[in-house]
Amino acid sequence: MKIDQSIPKNNFTNNSQNLQRTIAIWAFSESALGGILHALTIPLRGLFISSAAVLFISLIALFSKSSREILKTTMIVILIKAVVSPYSPLTAYFAVLVQGVLGFLLFSTKKFYKLSALLLGMFALFFSGAQKIITLTIVFGNTLWNSIDIFIRQTAKEFLNIEQPEINYSYLIIAVYILIHLSAGLFIGLYSGRLPQKINYYKSVIPSSIEFENTEEIALKVRRKKRKWFLRPTGVLIIVLSIGVIIISYLSPELDNNAAVSVVIMFLRAIVITFTWYTLLGPLARKYFLKFIAKRKSEYSKDLEEIISMFPQFRKVVNYCWKNSVHKRGMGRIRTFFSTSFYYLLLSK
Repeated sequence: MKIDQSIPKNNFTNNSQNLQRTIAIWAFSESALGGILHALTIPLRGLFISSAAVLFISLIALFSKSSREILKTTMIVILIKAVVSPYSPLTAYFAVLVQGVLGFLLFSTKKFYKLSALLLGMFALFFSGAQKIITLTIVFGNTLWNSIDIFIRQTAKEFLNIEQPEINYSYLIIAVYILIHLSAGLFIGLYSGRLPQKINYYKSVIPSSIEFENTEEIALKVRRKKRKWFLRPTGVLIIVLSIGVIIISYLSPELDNNAAVSVVIMFLRAIVITFTWYTLLGPLARKYFLKFIAKRKSEYSKDLEEIISMFPQFRKVVNYCWKNSVHKRGMGRIRTFFSTSFYYLLLSK
């Protein structure tokens, strides 16, 4: 049986009003979603932000006449992100660019809309997970992964009296981490492929306007500057792991002191790379990036003003959806909150 991958017959194509609103919501997501997730203390924030990007790129492909529109909207989102969240790391802009280029390539034809959405979800989330692993490897080297293996084996042996087999636990952790992202990519890709049907359904159940009186607000934690790596959970975990390996190397007779020396060298390497990036390469790259942004601002100035002017209304919608999810608890509330926020932002006025 042949599976229909095309877009259902409807009025989605070339809908400029829906397209403009979708671009605005994507830009709002890139600029504010991180703060919302931080306020709700949700882990794996990059996974959620990348998943949201897949939804919005799929919508842009749905509403636009040509996939070239995805490249244009990607540039607008990057510009707005630079204006609203100027302290975002360069890797965040690079991630948006990669997602936009993937969307442009995969949605070059709409004959296979569902398949394109699925592949976009898989590729975008895989990149999101791999980006973290690659960054850690560049900064700390393979010593980090070797240290994880040593720590798990020796801890199990010394404190649990369990002889561990020669397994690369670090590779297992990496595989699980990537698998989580791929699973999320599979889910969001399949979901994105069903967006036309979902939108048709929610059009009939979401009110055209919302009353915002007495709306409970999410207390967003605005971060002026990006926190140093050693103050973030990953950094704290690496420091604790490294100290543990150093202690174990002196307590375990079968381990020579080379393990401790390797950890010290790893930290010296990380300090040198971090210092070089933040004092030399990073500022230079940001300088040229800001020059590029400044040149492009005038080209899209009207679009930027119109989109940024929608943000106060979007914040009210998000706070409204948070209040209306109060009857749920835990992950149920978070799931309801994000689902309703997405469709209310897209369909309400």
